[in-house]
Amino acid sequence: KIAVFVFAALCIISIFSFNAEKQELAAQKEALEEEISRREEEILAMENDLSKPYDDEYIIRVAREKLNMRLPEEIVFITDYRK
Repeated sequence: KIAVFVFAALCIISIFSFNAEKQELAAQKEALEEEISRREEEILAMENDLSKPYDDEYIIRVAREKLNMRLPEEIVFITDYRK
């Protein structure tokens, strides 16, 4: 009788352990699926950028966004204010 009780207790503990692990894996899967979606959007944006012609407007936009450059006639204000 004791062996059956111990076996049943181990089975119940195993079931709860597997259920907790299943929930953890489901949460990880959801986080990874969100990451995949975000990366796919980034890829589409990059492909869209690559499909555009390399005109002056494109070069200026890339210089602003990627290299943090500004045109000579622009006035740049620098503040130490941080949110």
